[in-house]
Amino acid sequence: MAILIASTTSDSGKSTLTSVLVREFGAYPFKAQNMSLNSYPTKNGGEIAFIQAFQAMAAGREPERGMNAVLLKPSGDDRVEVVVYGTPLGTFSYGEYYEKVVPKVKESLRLSGEMVIEGAGGIEPNFIERDLATVEVLRRGVPAVLVLNIDPGGAFTSAYGAYLSLPPSLRGNLKGFVINKLRGDPKFVESGAKWLEERTGMRYLGYIPYLDEAIMPEDSLNATDFGDGEVEVAVVAYPYMSNFNEFWALRKSEVSVSFVRNPKRLRKADLVILPGAKNTLKALKWLKERKFQDYLKGKRVFAVCGGYQILTKKLKDEAGLEFGSLTEVEGLGMIDQEVSYGKEKTLALSRAVFEGTKVEGYEIRRGNLKGRDFYMEIVERNGQRVSVPDGYYDGNVFATSLHGSLFSDGGRKAFREMTGVEVKAKGLEQEVRELVDRLLSTVRKTVHLEEIRRLWEEGSS
Repeated sequence: MAILIASTTSDSGKSTLTSVLVREFGAYPFKAQNMSLNSYPTKNGGEIAFIQAFQAMAAGREPERGMNAVLLKPSGDDRVEVVVYGTPLGTFSYGEYYEKVVPKVKESLRLSGEMVIEGAGGIEPNFIERDLATVEVLRRGVPAVLVLNIDPGGAFTSAYGAYLSLPPSLRGNLKGFVINKLRGDPKFVESGAKWLEERTGMRYLGYIPYLDEAIMPEDSLNATDFGDGEVEVAVVAYPYMSNFNEFWALRKSEVSVSFVRNPKRLRKADLVILPGAKNTLKALKWLKERKFQDYLKGKRVFAVCGGYQILTKKLKDEAGLEFGSLTEVEGLGMIDQEVSYGKEKTLALSRAVFEGTKVEGYEIRRGNLKGRDFYMEIVERNGQRVSVPDGYYDGNVFATSLHGSLFSDGGRKAFREMTGVEVKAKGLEQEVRELVDRLLSTVRKTVHLEEIRRLWEEGSS
């Protein structure tokens, strides 16, 4: 059993519908290729796109390597880190990736079991032969439903264009479509839906209304301000910002969160957050060029992973994988520690301890810290005992290599003690399930889920 949830644009809502369907069907989420800087480790040391991990949690499953065949993490300058079934292969040019990696992935691609498969953010005529996420899945005979974002306009014509872009032999696999982000009376889309049905044979399967609450953000397109609390929190949105979706936990606190690119906006901030960064060198250069360091002085700062590394005295790439060359640069110097980047990448569900408090989170990094004034110790990675010094706190700056700590009791306690902000979020898995359940309760009223289930049950995988 399998069904493909595809779309004609990015940010269409296909990730939302996929999340809802895996929850409703208890299915296995899968995406053949995802480009994202938000990722998540598996228990056996793999790395997959965060949204596939999110969908796994929604379905009550453990995130697995097999849920994401290829993860692409843009590094800049026509370079991309390629992760295949959870294993980082290295950094390639896009041409090298399509020439050397894609053919092998096509050969190894196996669609089996009870799957809900998420497609790519569009169907493009110039990309048909290279499209792993949508076209290659259609070639395997999997039926598809398109999710159409009607909010910006052009939903029906883009769907018709996508239909015509496909080879005639594959067009019949497009079985239906769902309208997303519908405002107002649904009767106003009926004529457009009929127009598309008559020209393509696809069936109109309902709509999802415009919702204020959506899934945790998947990429920087979704890095939008939120909250109306009195405490002003500024998340610095530098280039290659990664895993910023962990700050979704702050929705459960009395704060107002803004993603900022102008250092002057830090003046009013009560707390500044430096998130992860896929390319710490470019993020660091960007900060220095805009003189963010002048505005960070005296501020209360929470820094995570790449943001933590940026604050150290020196960063050295010993393998040329992080910066693209053997480079040594000075950090912002707010923390008396240094970072060296090696070939090995730490991918782990981790536990740390500070002052007797256990903090849980995850690590995705090549950077190794050395120096003094470490504030915590990482004691477990993927169930294995370790002893790795980490973290920093001086009364203003609180830094850690652990992503996702705000979803753990100990992490929330540390955050409250060090920043004064109380976060009332629950564990990540519980927050995911409750969020998707709320979305599902809406979708059940407006989308023909039984018809989609029938397509799923009849679909080959």
